[in-house]
Parts: sequence; structure tokens; C-alpha cells
Amino acid sequence: MTDNIVHLNAAAEDYFGTLEGMKYPQALAQQYPRIAQTIFNLKDDETQLRACFASLIEDARGDRHGFPFDVLMDIQALREIMLGDVNQFVADDTTKWVS
Repeated sequence: MTDNIVHLNAAAEDYFGTLEGMKYPQALAQQYPRIAQTIFNLKDDETQLRACFASLIEDARGDRHGFPFDVLMDIQALREIMLGDVNQFVADDTTKWVS
């Protein structure tokens, strides 16, 4: 029987460990190492990287179960750091309310 476990290569481990402004994406690397490796492989191609993040975050088919919350937060944080895409929601005094 062959071992089908995917691990990040050393270059990807180093890259994710040294991204400024972000902790290591532990949940993504442990639970979905193939996806983490793909993100690393696309890091120098903004168009493909943007498409990759879009395909991970947006459900175009309507039949996905989604990622565990910690994995989704890692994906979102990587997207923000690697592409400079910041979540559109900003909490300030005009958008807060109390019930």
C-alpha cells in the first residue's frame, strides 16, 4: 500500500513561517496540505493565486460543505497578506449597533 499523505515541502514551510503580519497557517497546513502547497506554488502568479483563493472561498456550484472555521480563517488571512485583499467589512461607529 502506498502512502498518499501530502506534506508541505520545506520551501513552503519556510515561506508560510516567515510571512510578515501573519502567524503560521497551522490548521490549513495540517488539514489541507495539498491546498497550502498549491497556494505556495502560485505565490508568484497573482492572477492564478487570485483565482485559487476565489475558488476556495466562493461556492460557485452550490454544493460545497465548506471548510472548518480555523481553516477558512487561515485561507482568508493568507489571501489578505498575499494579495492585499482586505475584507470589505469595517466595524466603526456608523456600522455598529446594540440590541
